[in-house]
Amino acid sequence: MGKKIGIIGLGTIGSYLKERIESSDKFELAFILDVDKTKATVSSLDKTNLSKIDLVVECASAEAVKEYAAKVLEKTDLMILSSSALAEKNLEEKISVARKKFGTKLFIPSGAIIGLDGIVAVKEQLESVELVTRKNPKGFGRNDKKETVLFEGNARKAAMLYPKNVNVAATLALNGIGFEKTRAKIISDPKCTANTHTVTAKGKFGAFHIKVAALPSKNPKTSGIAALSAWRKINEILLGRSLD
Repeated sequence: MGKKIGIIGLGTIGSYLKERIESSDKFELAFILDVDKTKATVSSLDKTNLSKIDLVVECASAEAVKEYAAKVLEKTDLMILSSSALAEKNLEEKISVARKKFGTKLFIPSGAIIGLDGIVAVKEQLESVELVTRKNPKGFGRNDKKETVLFEGNARKAAMLYPKNVNVAATLALNGIGFEKTRAKIISDPKCTANTHTVTAKGKFGAFHIKVAALPSKNPKTSGIAALSAWRKINEILLGRSLD
């Protein structure tokens, strides 16, 4: 029997992970929870369907993290893709309490960004981290005809205003100097054919730049890299290696 995995959210990324899990002899799909009852195999999460689960993967929304994270962590480990949910201080504290009380772990994959190992490595010497996210207006549900700056400020406000679009900002903040000190700029650009994230990190160590131009998945708000990152992270967590 393979490692048992539960999925919350069967959208673009959830469907990709479902296919990979079902095609692997090292994993077993334990359940699917989704707002679309025709996709779901369970209607709720409780002690019964969370028992003997090795990992639950959230790939639904920040709202799903708020609703289920603490409950899952009472029974097993959790990986979340909607890291923007943790911009809410009360939720971050609630999750921290659950992890410590029940001895479970919370994992966050790198998602649509690369180079997080570099951010972590120089964390003690980081002085500033800036993120510029540029997407086609469709990714924001907009119809802008020219480049438009939607937001400029700290990562906490960015994540709370655009929870479906700037998980990268939240993930950077959580791995680096925090939500308040991490700066984010969000741009709607009709010329964009890729979701572009540019990170500039500076500190006593010097400086480095990271630029990712990720082709959108079927969901224009989501990068295909995010799905690949999630699959790699599952393998690391459950098998202790990067690839199945």
